[in-house]
Amino acid sequence: MTESRFGIRSAADANQNRQRKVTAPPRPTPDFSGYMESGVRANAGRTAGRVKGSPRPRGKTAPLKTAGRNKNASVPKRIYDYYRTLPKFDFVFFTMVMVLVSCGLIVMYSASYATAYSMYGDSNYYLIKQLRFAALGFALMIVFSAIPYDVFINPFVLRIEMIVAAGLMVAVKVMGVTQGGAERWIEIAGITFQPSELLKFVVIALFASLAKNRYDKRNEFWRGFSPYIICLGVACGLTLIQPHLSGTIIIFLIGTFMMFIAECRLKFLIPSLLAIVAAGALVLLFMNSVLHIDYFGARIQSFLDPESDITNKTYQTYQSLVTIGSGGLWGLGFGNSRQKFSFLPASQNDFVFPIICEELGFAAGLVVIIMFVVFVWRGCHIAARSRDRAGMMIAVGISFQIGLQALLNIAVVTNSFFNTGVSLPFFSYGGTALVMQMIEVGIILNISRKAALE
Repeated sequence: MTESRFGIRSAADANQNRQRKVTAPPRPTPDFSGYMESGVRANAGRTAGRVKGSPRPRGKTAPLKTAGRNKNASVPKRIYDYYRTLPKFDFVFFTMVMVLVSCGLIVMYSASYATAYSMYGDSNYYLIKQLRFAALGFALMIVFSAIPYDVFINPFVLRIEMIVAAGLMVAVKVMGVTQGGAERWIEIAGITFQPSELLKFVVIALFASLAKNRYDKRNEFWRGFSPYIICLGVACGLTLIQPHLSGTIIIFLIGTFMMFIAECRLKFLIPSLLAIVAAGALVLLFMNSVLHIDYFGARIQSFLDPESDITNKTYQTYQSLVTIGSGGLWGLGFGNSRQKFSFLPASQNDFVFPIICEELGFAAGLVVIIMFVVFVWRGCHIAARSRDRAGMMIAVGISFQIGLQALLNIAVVTNSFFNTGVSLPFFSYGGTALVMQMIEVGIILNISRKAALE
């Protein structure tokens, strides 16, 4: 008898076990046919071809590699690889924007070189500055086209956007730069910035967030509708006290349109909008009668009778009509405008469209209108095929904003609407507006990456 560690065994049993040869079943050969289509090898030892119940292969297996994730690559290379893996954005919309920006730079230079030479001694002054803003705007457009649009309606990010926009609007009244009798600009690090441009986008993002999170409460006034109208009233009030009448009208119409798209009940919407209009009228009346700020009266006079005071109050509107009429059907030729030589004020800014009509004629003005129509149509096309309600609201809100600004600008310069000082998107000189518009275009391009486009 022999005693083992686990008990008492006989010598015969021990000798028999010692001589016994135990053979394990043959290990199945893994089948490595389960490769990914991209050429990346799957973890064959763990999954592909392993027969159920067979032992796992020992040792380290090759890590699963994916395209664009090279930890040893430089930061620019990793950014490029990440951007390359993103879905493609809408090429038609991108092309339309590039055409608008390119035409805007050319026309703005033709309209501004006389004023630039007389004021700064350099006919390329406005062109160089606008080219810098266009390059910055293009870079930011590409960056924002890669950032998921959900980030901008994240509750934490949205609160930051609201605080920054409201803070800048209040700061304009404290340390703002006055131009044309209105405080609309603020200077930060030597750069003049117009906070109302940021506020327009914040209103769009806020309403998109409300439409997404409170859609099931749209039939309730306090929990569903009241956040819309309170935010719209505050935004319009902050803009009107600058005073910035064109910005107030644009923000009011953007908010109204987005509330309608969000399916807010008309029984709530119509009385609330009438209340905001009445409050705005009271503010303008107070500014005119008590503060003696005749900001609105001169514009009404210019709209009703542009020839009533052509040497003072109605001078700009009258010269705008003369500029458009002198171009005829085909214009005087590119660069041959006469009105830009100190006759038409702000020919490089709000009144760049009359210069287009004077140099290139009514036909060119019609082409510009058609380009904006195509822009709005393609933006709404992307919005209609967005993957969710928030993306749809953001895309349609931005498209409506830019289209509305173009419509109001053309209406103002043709005296179809009273003079409010609204710029022509992508054409008028102005760094803040151009950069902000390019950022908004980038956000629409990001929406188009995930939209079901045809």
